[in-house]
Formats: sequence, C-alpha cells, structure tokens
Amino acid sequence: MWIAPARYYEETRHTLRRLQLDPYVDLFRGEHLGFAATAEAVGRWWDLAGVAKQHEEFLDVHGPVLRAWEARGTTPAEDAYRDYLLALDSWRRLPYADPGLPAELLPADWPGGRSAAVFSGLHRRLRDPGAGYVRPDAV
Repeated sequence: MWIAPARYYEETRHTLRRLQLDPYVDLFRGEHLGFAATAEAVGRWWDLAGVAKQHEEFLDVHGPVLRAWEARGTTPAEDAYRDYLLALDSWRRLPYADPGLPAELLPADWPGGRSAAVFSGLHRRLRDPGAGYVRPDAV
C-alpha cells in the first residue's frame, strides 16, 4: 500500500498506465476522520522534523553553491558537472522522504520550498553545461 497526497493522483495514474501497471493497481481517495485534527496527526504519520532537517542540510550545503553560481558570469563545464552531481546526489533522497503535504499541514517555517528552489536553480544553471563535460558532443 502506498499513501500519498491527492495532488499526485494524475501523475500516478499517468505513470501506471504508461508502465502498463494499471490493471494491477486500485486508487482511492480518502478523508481523515480520526480523533485529532489532520494538521496534528500528520506529525505522527511522518517524521516532519527529520524531513525538515534533511531540507536544512541541503540548504546549508547547496544554498551557498547556488549563490556563488549566480555571481559568476561563465559556467565552465567541469565545474558545472561537479557541483550539479553533488547537488543531485544530495537532492535525490528528498522527494522520497518529503510527503509533499499541503502548506496548511506543515509547520510555518517549513524549508521544503526553499530547498526545492535551490535545487531548481542549480538544475537550470548547471545541468546542460555539466552534461557537456561528460558528453562534449551533446551540447
């Protein structure tokens, strides 16, 4: 069983169909009817403090890297490859750890949006130049 926020329904449905797995899966939408408020209960369902810590660690390491790249005029392929690979390796676990809850169910200072913005910025700036380092004919 996999439980995810309803906003992933279309993407999940599309992926299951594309992979021809839809005959083996049933999708449901549910409503929390428990005794505690949903915003309170999600703290029991997910380790939000642990996920927030992962986001903060990503920001601590890669936020300065993005700021440094934003100050640079050029994007050397080897440097881009190195920094993008390090960011990608750090980022790849976060989407699986973070349940992607709506903002109203998250703590007010939730760092997920900030870390996503840093990764997106690094991705936009470094991915293609970095690919040119490993495959010069691809650029």
